[in-house]
Amino acid sequence: MADISIDASVDVGDHSRLSLWAHTQTDQAEQHRRIMRLLSGEVLSREMSAAEIATELTAGGFPIKEEEVEARCAQLRVWGNVIPSVRSYRVATVAEWRKAKARYQASKLGARVAVQIDGIVTATDGAKEVARELMGVIAEQLDRVLAEITGPGAPDALASAVTTTFNAHREFRDSLRDFNNYLSGILSRYDIVGDEYLALKATLMRYVDMLGTDVRQHAPRIANLLTQLEPHFLEIIATLATWQTLTADDTELAQGRTEADWVWLAEWYAEGGVTSGPAAFRTATELALGQLLVNAKRILNDAGSGLSRRDDLLRLAKVLSTASDQEGHRLFANAFGVYSWRHLLLGDDENIQPSSNTSWWNAPNVDVPVTLRERGDRSARGRTAAVRDATMETELAYRAALAKMEERKLAAQELITAGALDNGVRLSVGAQELLQGQLTLIDQDTNTAENPESGFRLTREPISGTSTILFEEGKFTAYGYRLVITQVEGAAREEVAG
Repeated sequence: MADISIDASVDVGDHSRLSLWAHTQTDQAEQHRRIMRLLSGEVLSREMSAAEIATELTAGGFPIKEEEVEARCAQLRVWGNVIPSVRSYRVATVAEWRKAKARYQASKLGARVAVQIDGIVTATDGAKEVARELMGVIAEQLDRVLAEITGPGAPDALASAVTTTFNAHREFRDSLRDFNNYLSGILSRYDIVGDEYLALKATLMRYVDMLGTDVRQHAPRIANLLTQLEPHFLEIIATLATWQTLTADDTELAQGRTEADWVWLAEWYAEGGVTSGPAAFRTATELALGQLLVNAKRILNDAGSGLSRRDDLLRLAKVLSTASDQEGHRLFANAFGVYSWRHLLLGDDENIQPSSNTSWWNAPNVDVPVTLRERGDRSARGRTAAVRDATMETELAYRAALAKMEERKLAAQELITAGALDNGVRLSVGAQELLQGQLTLIDQDTNTAENPESGFRLTREPISGTSTILFEEGKFTAYGYRLVITQVEGAAREEVAG
C-alpha cells in the first residue's frame, strides 16, 4: 500500500469512501467484520456465496443464518466493501443459477479496511518495538540505487532497491511514530508510581538511548546519500517507468515512482527540515526525559497538589464496589465533598444575610475564603471580627412588618366592605392577593373558609348564572356561584374594644 504524505491544510481524497468504515458502527458490526475477514482471506481475496459464508462461520463457532449473511453482504455492497462475482457457472436449474449468481468478494479498498480494523482491534496498549534495524537496510539500499543509476544497472535491480528502500522506511517510520505516541500518552498521566514508573524509567533510559544511537549513526549517512541522488531523481523515475507494466492514469504506483516520493523522503531525513524525522525524534526524547524528571520529583515530594492519589483512589474504588447503594452515595459524597446545595451564610455584614435555604439564584454573590474553597476548612482565620450593631436592621424589619400588617388590614376591610363579590365589583391588588389565598382554603363540605387573623369569612353561595370580580390585572368569572365576605364576630368585638 502506497504511503502518501498529506498536507493537513489541503482537503484531498474522496470523502465518500468513509462509508467503508460504516459497518463497524452498526448493531451487526461483529457479523460484518467476520464476513469481511472471510472474504479478505489469509493470502488472496476469496469468492464465496451467502450459503458458504454461513456454513463456514457456523462451523467456526459463530452461528448465523444464510438469510442474515445475504442481508449483510447486500449492505456491505452498498458501502463499497464487497462486490458481486462476475464469473459464470454451469447450472441445471433456476434455483442453482440464482444461488451461483449471488456470490461476493471483497473489494480492493474493502479488503484493505478489513485488515486495518483487525490490526487496530487486536493491538495492545503497550509500547510497540521500533524496527531500528531497518535504518541500516535503508542506507544499504540507497547505496545500491546510487550504484545502479550511475552505472549500467538493470531496471529490475533498480526497482528492487527502490521498493525495498521505501518499504523499509515506511515500516521504520510507522513503528517510531507509534512508540512516540505511546510515550506521549503514558507521560501525560499523573498516577504513575511504583513498578509502572520503574518500567517506564527503564524504557526511557535504555531503549530510547539505543534508538537515539541508531538514529545518530544512520540518519546522516542516509541524508548524504539522498543528497547525492537528488540530481538523479528524474532519471530514476524514467528508468523505473520502463520497468513499470501498469500505465493507466488511475494506477496506484508503488512508492519511489514519482518525484514527490523522493522529495518527501529527502526532507524526512534532512537535518534542519521542518518535517525532519530525526529532529522530531530527538525533541520527543528530550520532552520525555524532562517529564520523567517531573514525575520523579512528584513521587519524592509528599506534599503539594502534584501528589499522586492513585493508591487512595484504588482503595476507594474497592470499597465502593462492595458497598450498598446508600453507603456508596454517602461514601462518595464524603470523599469528594459532593454535598447538597446550600448557602454558605457569608457576605456583606452591612446587609441582611439570606437564610441557609435561600436559593443561589436569588442570593447575592459572596467571596468564599481560600481555606474553605480549596480545603473545606470552616475555622476562622485572622483576628476576630467586631460585633455588628443590628439595631438599625431590627428597626427596619419591625417597620416593614408593621407596614405589611397595615396593608393586610386594609385589604381585609376592603373585602368586608364589598360583601357580595359580584356585579363587577372592583378590588385592589392587596385585596386580590388576600382573596386568592383564601380561595384555596375553602371547605368543600361547608363551602366556607374563615380567616381569624384578618377577621372575615369567605362563603361560596350557589346562584344561577355567573358572577364577575374585576382585578387590576384582569377579571375573575365564577360559573354557578358567587363569593360573599362577612366579618366574624370576634374581629368585630376586637375592633369595638380598640
